[in-house]
Amino acid sequence: MCTEKMKIQIIGAGTVGRATGETLSRFGHRVIFHDINKEKILELQNDGFEVSKKPISQADIHFICTPEDVVEKAIDQLTTSDGLIVIRSSTLPGTTNNLAEKHGRHISHNPEFLRAAMASWDSLNPDRVVIGECCKNHGDILEKLYKPLRAPIVRVDPTTSEMIKLASNATLSSYISFWNEIHKICDIIGVNSHVVGKVSCMDQRISEYGASMHGRAFGGACLPKDLDHLIAFSEEQGYTPEMLKAIKDINERMKT
Repeated sequence: MCTEKMKIQIIGAGTVGRATGETLSRFGHRVIFHDINKEKILELQNDGFEVSKKPISQADIHFICTPEDVVEKAIDQLTTSDGLIVIRSSTLPGTTNNLAEKHGRHISHNPEFLRAAMASWDSLNPDRVVIGECCKNHGDILEKLYKPLRAPIVRVDPTTSEMIKLASNATLSSYISFWNEIHKICDIIGVNSHVVGKVSCMDQRISEYGASMHGRAFGGACLPKDLDHLIAFSEEQGYTPEMLKAIKDINERMKT
């Protein structure tokens, strides 16, 4: 399978799907979007993108960018396709392998690390590309596909890829909760916590994330959800993630 001018289907044209499709179309690939949301379809058509009302079976790669609770439904619609199936959604560790075994298909995981407000820019300028490859052949295809981004490409197994996504978002959540805790202490003693954060992160070992952005609970579509999923998953494995639960507790208190 050649990575030049490939036919790529994007199932789910939300923030992640749209940014992924826009990026790959810039590389000269034929990108076809599918989504059940009529407004998104109309917006894509108005912007000159190709849209299909139903999932197409014939494509070189199918990127699934739907909410995680409908990932399997999307895979069910690709039973007659021999193209590469790639899950971009955040899924619990083991999900991709379980779905691959259940459906008798090779399925890879390729997490995104996009900020909602800057998804298009982040998609074109990633810090890294993580490929949770189901096999070497599919990993090679995805590596060539992303090579024009000139970003570090890390190839791991799908379960590791899924864990990387959840761990990354949990880390970001921890930064915000940590500085929100400092914010509360500073309020009590009459100190400006943002000055404390600004000076603290002059130390290169300390991230600006959270230090310069705190004082309210974190929200959005990913951080709370992925933190909850990682906590629940850990407890299902018989481990109590005390720090992750503390991150959530601090965030809940900030809401009030």
